[in-house]
Amino acid sequence: MGNQSEVRKNFGLRASNYRLSTTHGNPVDLERMVNLLQPHPGAIALDVATGGGHTAIALAKCVNKVVAIDITPEMLAEAEVASKQSDINNIVFQMQDVHNLNFSDGQFDIVVSRFAAHHFFNVKKAIREMCRVLRPGGKFYVLDCSVVDGDETEEEINRIELLRDSSHQCLYSPRQWNHVLEGLPLIIQLTVFIKENYELPQWFDRIGTNYSNRQEIFRILKNLSEASKVFYPYGDNYITTYRYEILAIKI
Repeated sequence: MGNQSEVRKNFGLRASNYRLSTTHGNPVDLERMVNLLQPHPGAIALDVATGGGHTAIALAKCVNKVVAIDITPEMLAEAEVASKQSDINNIVFQMQDVHNLNFSDGQFDIVVSRFAAHHFFNVKKAIREMCRVLRPGGKFYVLDCSVVDGDETEEEINRIELLRDSSHQCLYSPRQWNHVLEGLPLIIQLTVFIKENYELPQWFDRIGTNYSNRQEIFRILKNLSEASKVFYPYGDNYITTYRYEILAIKI
């Protein structure tokens, strides 16, 4: 449970940075999510680890109701500010932990989570809970930072992420996501591995990464094998990263 206190501390201190984050609030990404989900106007959606509320707000515009949960009270407060600024009033904000959701089975038509799974201390349990509260025929959507398949990349890029953010748990590669989703009552509709760049120094500043950790991150990137370096070019003002997107329907 120690990781959760780190999550609360790190994100509580910087909650407004995430409400204002252009990564988390990217309108193109949010529109893509809505287009993939094709939500019914009468649907009830759950947004897991809502952060700055971007996902919940995007969904709230085209469904009946969104329940937005997070374990960090400051994040929920920022998300509520953002929803008021967007003149949205069909979101219910609750402090809840994805690992033990206080909802009955099959309560939601849509369950989503963006940029959060790498903080779950037991990702299998969390995803199982997300499936449990989704009704049969309901839609499941996850978008998270990811890592290229391979022992070296899975280990070293996660070292980088932990140096940047002490609440980091694990970025999962596509092959690791396959293990996470194994045995769940889901029919996978779509998986997409997406290459992105993070802008520097914003990526560091958003979570307050100290100078020595920033230097160590560049040292790790520099020392990757040639095979891995192909996937992880970097410069003074950017670092290469990846995302994994999953859309599924519950059986």
